[in-house]
Amino acid sequence: MGPRLRPAFGVLSLCLAMMAQAPLVSADTADTANPRRLVISNSNTDWGLATPYLQARGGLGYMLTHFVFDNLVGQDRSGALAPELAREWELSDDGLNLDIRLDPEARWHDGTDITSSDVAFTFAYMARHPHPFVSLDNIRGTEILSPDTLRITLDRPDAGVLSSVMVGMPILPEHIYRDQDNPRTFSEPRAMIGSGPYRLSSHERAKGRYVFSAVENYYGGVQKYDEVMIAKLQPEAAIQAAANGQVNVISDLPHRLVDYAKEHDLQVQTSPSGHPIKLRFDHSGPFASAQRRQALAYLLDRDALAAIAYRGGARSSSLGYLQDNSAWYAPDSVLRYPHDPDRAAALLRESGWTRDDDGAWQQDDTPVTLRLVTSGREEALAQVIKDQLEAFGLELSVRVMERGALRKQQPGKDYDLILAGGSTLGDPVTILERVFGTRWNNERYRGDGTLRQLAMAQAQSLDPDRRAALLAEFQQLYSRELPAIMLVNVNRTVAHDSGTEPWFFDEGLAIGIPVATHKYMLLED
Repeated sequence: MGPRLRPAFGVLSLCLAMMAQAPLVSADTADTANPRRLVISNSNTDWGLATPYLQARGGLGYMLTHFVFDNLVGQDRSGALAPELAREWELSDDGLNLDIRLDPEARWHDGTDITSSDVAFTFAYMARHPHPFVSLDNIRGTEILSPDTLRITLDRPDAGVLSSVMVGMPILPEHIYRDQDNPRTFSEPRAMIGSGPYRLSSHERAKGRYVFSAVENYYGGVQKYDEVMIAKLQPEAAIQAAANGQVNVISDLPHRLVDYAKEHDLQVQTSPSGHPIKLRFDHSGPFASAQRRQALAYLLDRDALAAIAYRGGARSSSLGYLQDNSAWYAPDSVLRYPHDPDRAAALLRESGWTRDDDGAWQQDDTPVTLRLVTSGREEALAQVIKDQLEAFGLELSVRVMERGALRKQQPGKDYDLILAGGSTLGDPVTILERVFGTRWNNERYRGDGTLRQLAMAQAQSLDPDRRAALLAEFQQLYSRELPAIMLVNVNRTVAHDSGTEPWFFDEGLAIGIPVATHKYMLLED
């Protein structure tokens, strides 16, 4: 099979070199009357470059890279697994061998054939240079069976190997990346040669603006648009631009502007994020006690938190970790913790705390003062939490900081409580990292080991019914031990004109990213 696509890296190099001289077409002058151009607005500043190692460390950065780099397994319109670079796959009965057969029509953007050697290279390369969204800890190795067939061997059965690793890992071109010792400094135009439906034509970092161009003869289908532009606009300005026919999709519409968008004849799609804002603990300090964690769950009025801090743009979360937009959610297993200050007070007394005559809580005759840290994104929620705790007699100091500084805060040393988003949407194999991992945004929970054993067992169970039963048991025990308190499930909302059709997947994009402006909306059905 020979090259079918014309090399594009020369054009890309020219476009990138010209960025400083010629600004991109701005959203306020874009001609969206042309049905082959799509303009998407977002209020964020910049998502990095659309490469697996230079994307911003967040779902939106992954989304743009997803335009350019395909994965082995994709998703159909319902979110179910579907062929992408892998046309076929088969998992052995013992769950230790996964054979994949590549689509013979797939090509890199420079016209080079995609082979099983590229896939084997990607696994080895990402083992040395980990990708932030993919864990290869359970991959033992790969074996090339033919130019288009590969065997992937696992150390232990993994129920989520397809719906986490295969659907989440972007495949790299070996002929481009094999000589790159540090991919996080590799920003040449050829670093952005992928296999996806679009290539990055230009990027204006200062303005957070991107232009993507459709790839000719894309193996995965027909693109709806010749060009996709991502433009930084604040939501109010984006609504006006959309009303004037200059923006097609507003990817991050705040809840407060939903009615305003509808007044301007825009359609609105809303979905719970599935990544609740949660209260995490220093498990070696005052909240080593499960009774005190349970007391906070009874004390905090989560419905009021959602209503006051988010004004209808969120709802109270399930306390069993998984949320109701997960296919694995088991509502009958989860303990509820209705708002009950008297029950909270009884639990705190049982834990050894006392209350003085003024109603303030003490430990060993010393006033209890708790320390909470958060980013500005959750500042309003932190203030409502402070109001609720102090009305109950618990002193709370709140520090609001930049997200980069928040990542450096240490439990015990810097905080008793930390407020941040995070959970599992998509395959629940990521529970192991998110609940028991040691990164800044993990819950770092130990307990007596039973909860971890359940998480391990469900991750290795290849029987869906058995896995569902284990996850129901996990959710029940999680809601009893409360490694963290899931507070509010914030909505994600997108507005769009009548000619476009973004949609949210119930389980999120790829590894559970709650975005509606994914590459699948850019392809013909």
